Amino acid sequence: MTDRATELRDLAAEISQREDIQDAWTAKSFTDRILVVEVPPNEQLPNSIQRTLAAHDCLGADEVYEMEGVDGPDFAGKLPDGRRYRFVDVLSRGELQSYVV
Repeated sequence: MTDRATELRDLAAEISQREDIQDAWTAKSFTDRILVVEVPPNEQLPNSIQRTLAAHDCLGADEVYEMEGVDGPDFAGKLPDGRRYRFVDVLSRGELQSYVV
């Protein structure tokens, strides 16, 4: 695992320990690393978390991918048990490899 992958996994673990966060983890989306954050139902992602993620070079997927008609990084929408936000690691964007089998 790269240093960057470890750094983001540690950041996700730290974020997930907060009372106002349901869960946080990293994922891979083709050639990009994604950091996913879930909050409880009917809640919004705290601004402090967005600032922390931006300070670690993670920006909302809606912004990075220039998704029209999407208003904010919670484009994954409401889930039965929360709301999901996705952030792209722009520091290592495009460095991962994806395979089709």
